[in-house]
Amino acid sequence: MNRILCFFLLGFFSNILTAQTELNSFTSTGSGYSTPTITDYESLGINPANLGWTRNDNSMNIGFFEFGGSIYSEPLTKKEIYSDLYGNPITLDYEGKIDAANAFTNTRMISTASVLLVGFSYQDENIGGFAFNIRQRFTWHSLLNENAANYLFLGYNDIYFDSIVFENGDEAGYSTNPQYATQLYEGSNNHMLMYTEFNFGYGRKVIKKDNIGWYLGVNVKYILGQAMARYYEEESGKLLANSSLSPGFGVVYSGEGVYDGNVNILDGSGLKTVGNGFGFDIGTTLEIKQKLLVGLAVNNIGYIKWKKNVYEGWDGSVWRIDTPGINNYNIFEEGQLINTDNGPPPLDTTIVGISDLKLNLPLHFRGGISYTFNEYVEAGLDTYFPLGEKVPGSFEAPIYSIGARTNPAEWVQLSIGIVSGGKFGTNVPFGATFYPIRNEKNTWEIGIATRDMLTFFKQHNPTVSYAFGFLRFSFGQLKE
Repeated sequence: MNRILCFFLLGFFSNILTAQTELNSFTSTGSGYSTPTITDYESLGINPANLGWTRNDNSMNIGFFEFGGSIYSEPLTKKEIYSDLYGNPITLDYEGKIDAANAFTNTRMISTASVLLVGFSYQDENIGGFAFNIRQRFTWHSLLNENAANYLFLGYNDIYFDSIVFENGDEAGYSTNPQYATQLYEGSNNHMLMYTEFNFGYGRKVIKKDNIGWYLGVNVKYILGQAMARYYEEESGKLLANSSLSPGFGVVYSGEGVYDGNVNILDGSGLKTVGNGFGFDIGTTLEIKQKLLVGLAVNNIGYIKWKKNVYEGWDGSVWRIDTPGINNYNIFEEGQLINTDNGPPPLDTTIVGISDLKLNLPLHFRGGISYTFNEYVEAGLDTYFPLGEKVPGSFEAPIYSIGARTNPAEWVQLSIGIVSGGKFGTNVPFGATFYPIRNEKNTWEIGIATRDMLTFFKQHNPTVSYAFGFLRFSFGQLKE
């Protein structure tokens, strides 16, 4: 069965981490800023120059299983996210399905997740800092136009499919006036990216005087890709539709309108690697009078070459559908039931297997400043600008943030901020880091944060998010 909608209906994202910028660690999420301040292994992917200085009196830091994830939803309320995505889904009647289609029309859902499996850093005043980490990343953006939303929930009951027939006892809908996909789905903007990265970074001081310090750093990353999908149009109207998915997603393109071509099939199960690539980050930080920090970085300079299960979508006419649509809001599990057929080849071939596809990483610039007022209070701001061409995993617009951290006691640090942009509204993050052990020789940190406190008090346009970590340690005497 040819699934042209699978390029963007994202129902094949069931059993995936579903969880806004690079603020994935609990130590930085709550404040909203990190480019000038985050150091040790957590600086990889943000600003490797910060490996040139330390945040405490320890030379080594190690951490395990730090998680950050969020889902921003315009079509679903907070209650619907919890009850229908993560709880017991309701069953929609026909009127409810119409309401659902209206709710998903031209509204965004943005989801990100990041899991730090392990991170380690060693920092020395003279030779600089070295760091390594392994991190899994997932980014998903969905925007459906009216037709796509209607087909998702109404299936062959939508008026576009004006002829209903029975085939082997099952109903199917046909359009007697089929239109091209780019016409039907104009304005739909959907993409996802999932990969594991292995980061190796180095940063050191270039200039260090009484009132000024200058640091430079670089991070090199090796990437294993598990999934990529995109469906959107360029300004010229050209369709960009591709996917490369691990067997664990359960998506198989077959039937009329599908031509395997030169595709390299990877069978089996689980999240197997379907692509690999390389990238690097560069950063610099300026320190003035041990109070003011200015950090700049360009990240994700590189690519992933997708080699397995790579398909390309062509602009063909949509003429058949064989489901009545989903009957709940859980598009993660049920969306895989929605598919539409396109006209038979060769004229209407719409999904073609290709040998490989090389796509750039989501390149971006980060800049930020922070100021330490005293041992109790620090404040800062951050900016995030997507650069280069639009690719899966890119944010749709710049992001701006401002925040503060305070240390009311030796055993706790609190942080709060305001984050706006990225087409996910305005959020108020908050975080708390606790120190069960904190002395000159050893430190143990545990923490939890949310990317939006406002979501606790509202139902519409929520950002349901958490970041937490319980296994972050510092040790080793810092050498002067």
